[in-house]
Amino acid sequence: MINPRKIAYVTLLGRSEWALVNTYYAVVSRNRKPRKVFIFTEEVYRKKLPKVVEAIKVISQAYNFNPEIETVVIPNNSFLEADKKFKELFQRLAEEGYTIGLDITSGRKALATAAVVQIRDFPVDRIIYMALLDMDFPDRPYMMIPKHMQRLKNFLGDGNVVEL
Repeated sequence: MINPRKIAYVTLLGRSEWALVNTYYAVVSRNRKPRKVFIFTEEVYRKKLPKVVEAIKVISQAYNFNPEIETVVIPNNSFLEADKKFKELFQRLAEEGYTIGLDITSGRKALATAAVVQIRDFPVDRIIYMALLDMDFPDRPYMMIPKHMQRLKNFLGDGNVVEL
């Protein structure tokens, strides 16, 4: 049975650490507090993980919670390995009663595609993407980007953009 309070947040790290961190900030600021956070990335971006993990911790602590954080590194452009890892993770989370949110904002195609392909059989309630409407602000913290320049979208929602 799915417990809506048992939330797992799966996010994908690609070129932009800010895209991942700012989307997490936007989601958490809307009162979604995951118990577990999983950060998937490819080998080429492995060096970015320590800063991203630290940012997730700081944001979470600012909102008075401390999720478990795990990282998964996939070989570059390995759709099959990513597909396997997402399936294993989603199965485990489903068995543990988690509702899963998937953030594809920063992810590269191999990871994002593998994750989306795997969700069809699992309790995923959100596929999140945050668009940045003005590329003058790509490397700034969430609160330093004008809200009207950010659009948070849940592709499993009602079709509307979630205003920040």
